[in-house]
Amino acid sequence: MEKLDIRSIVDSKLNYHYNEHVAIFSDFEEVRTHEIPDVLIEGFLFAVVTHGQAQISVDETTYQLGVGDVITCKPRNIFEHSMMSMDFNALVLFISPEYVSQLSQMVRMEWTYSMFSSSHRILHADEIVVSRYRLYFDLLRNHLSSPDTPHKEYSMRLLMASMAYDLHDLQRAQGEEMLRQKYSSGENILRRFMQHLHDPSLPYLNVNEYANLFNITPKYFSSVCKRLTGRAANQLISDEIVRSAQISLRDSSKSIKQISAMLGFKNQSHFGRFFRQQTGVSPQQYREGRTL
Repeated sequence: MEKLDIRSIVDSKLNYHYNEHVAIFSDFEEVRTHEIPDVLIEGFLFAVVTHGQAQISVDETTYQLGVGDVITCKPRNIFEHSMMSMDFNALVLFISPEYVSQLSQMVRMEWTYSMFSSSHRILHADEIVVSRYRLYFDLLRNHLSSPDTPHKEYSMRLLMASMAYDLHDLQRAQGEEMLRQKYSSGENILRRFMQHLHDPSLPYLNVNEYANLFNITPKYFSSVCKRLTGRAANQLISDEIVRSAQISLRDSSKSIKQISAMLGFKNQSHFGRFFRQQTGVSPQQYREGRTL
């Protein structure tokens, strides 16, 4: 399995522009002529199909993509069984998790939670919206290839914030339920929680430990999560642990015992009980492809 991060993009044969946190590419000529491996996404991915068709599998669900389809994907997702037509092309933006955390402070909480909460989304944009994204990508390419100026970095963040609002409007137009901005203090807690929860370098904590980290009571922390997301804090934590476990179980180089230790479980039996409770199958059954 290959990884997609800034380093791998730089080492690839793709026609790209990049800095330490952002990369864009829009030429799939080299990719179309080779077998496409399974890819682990190690950042936030935003793509707009501009020509042709493709097929991808994400979270064990297969999607057919055509012109105008917009894909958003958060870190630690696997693109499997990908195929594309010989005329396929797309605008692709890769952003590091650290940069998205910085960007989330510039935009409304709806977008922040939307980016962190959903594993992936596939929407459809009309010709006008696709044309606008072409302009965004042209401006980003220009920024990335131009010399540094005092306000270059801020300009890029504003540009990507504009793209985020357009994506937010597209989600609303297609009937996706979005959050309403209500409680600024609660939003700040939720943003910090989401950033911590999705940082692969940090361990998973329980509800009490997260509450202590934010200097609030567990009851208040739980109420913030429920009020702003409609879901309990412990379920948000469990969902992310399960997703990480599923990705690791697809990697045959790690034993189930190693995975349970990596995820912070006391022992393999504890991990097995948790995984079966959340998914309906044991870790070994999931690894063997026996899912419910």
